[in-house]
Amino acid sequence: MEQRDFAVTDLSLDGQNPRHAMPTPTTREAIAALLRKDPDKLVRLAQNIAEKGVNPTELPIVVHEENQVVVIEGNRRLAALKALSDPNLVDDPRVRQQMGIIARRHSVPRTVRCVVAESREEARHWITLRHTGENEGVGVQPWTSEQKTRFAQKKSPNERALRFIQQVSEWYRTDAKLLQDIETVRSNRLTTLARMLSDPKVRNSLGVDFQDNGILADYDPEVMHDSVRRLFSDLATHLSVSQVKSKDQRREYLGAIKEHLPQNSERLAQPRLIQTPARTVPPQSAANREGGSPPPAASGAAARPQRDKRVFQNVVLRFVSPRTAKVLNEAKKIVIADSPNVAAIVLRAVIDITVTEAAEKQGWRRRQDRLRERIGVALQHIDPKSEDRELDEARRMSQNDGALSVKNLHGFMHQWDAQPMILDITTLSGVYTPMLMKLDKYLGENPK
Repeated sequence: MEQRDFAVTDLSLDGQNPRHAMPTPTTREAIAALLRKDPDKLVRLAQNIAEKGVNPTELPIVVHEENQVVVIEGNRRLAALKALSDPNLVDDPRVRQQMGIIARRHSVPRTVRCVVAESREEARHWITLRHTGENEGVGVQPWTSEQKTRFAQKKSPNERALRFIQQVSEWYRTDAKLLQDIETVRSNRLTTLARMLSDPKVRNSLGVDFQDNGILADYDPEVMHDSVRRLFSDLATHLSVSQVKSKDQRREYLGAIKEHLPQNSERLAQPRLIQTPARTVPPQSAANREGGSPPPAASGAAARPQRDKRVFQNVVLRFVSPRTAKVLNEAKKIVIADSPNVAAIVLRAVIDITVTEAAEKQGWRRRQDRLRERIGVALQHIDPKSEDRELDEARRMSQNDGALSVKNLHGFMHQWDAQPMILDITTLSGVYTPMLMKLDKYLGENPK
């Protein structure tokens, strides 16, 4: 049997799936049948696929039947992918909403590598071994409890780094530059961060340590902010694993950033435990808790005034039209946690009306059909060389199609089934705040 990549849209669910008592001739019926028994399991599978991808160690098996490519092994995975690609295939409104949220937060796989069988009969032997137990040693032999425990104790070195990333992303969620560096490290330098955090001296200098149920913090988050910002900035730009491979190299690096590290005089009398989930998820996904409240923080952080409670709460526009200024002022009255849907809509409206007014006043008439283009032109004029680091996140989010892109802003306004997340709104408000303020300054310096 050969292996081939197929587009998710070209694959069909098996209408004869043994999981179902009755045939399921359509995609919608097949998904409904899989959801009927335990919908939460399929949602969790979709979340895992969105975060980690399709399991490469267990490829789906397909056959060609009646001009269709039918998945005869791996239907749950395909159903999850199809639901993520088009949540409207899900009848259950609660699950449809969950699938839509997951899809907006992640880059969902569009293709799947499959094993192509000549017929169902050719694949029968392997499917049987996959689903019918040990088969006297020929099939899958499950681990004992002891073996599971032994494996669980051998966590990946990257697990600690991912937990640290999650926590600092929650602590410093309004620091756009730091969040950008964090994503660079997550994608390209995770092993280097793991190497650093494996060193007790590094952990002690930063003021953190790890337990199974959370992270121990020796300082309040405000005190640690500068050292965390410096660490991730270095990792995102020039600090490679070869430079921190040995203990001496790590000591040398700590000496080089000594002025950025927390001072012992600010160390807490007792370390504070910040509980974290056992499984790490991306920062945008981690903070949408019931009721829209922010995640638990250290008691020192809890005493701080809450930031970003309102859309663009720190933005003042002095050189726009009275109407645009009034739209902003009215938007700033909305408490995000109380009215997330309205807050999301006015967030998009403030951005759109401001960059549109700037374009019309300044005569930026080329490439102005779409909001993405209007934002791009505005950024190009206020920062022609793309050197302003405060605008990096606005550039990235407005010009890509990933999580929190312009598509999300459109969804807030135009998609009836969109579910704006409080953290998404506060993040976007923080990202576009520098752009609006600098654009307003530009209008003041370049009156037309």
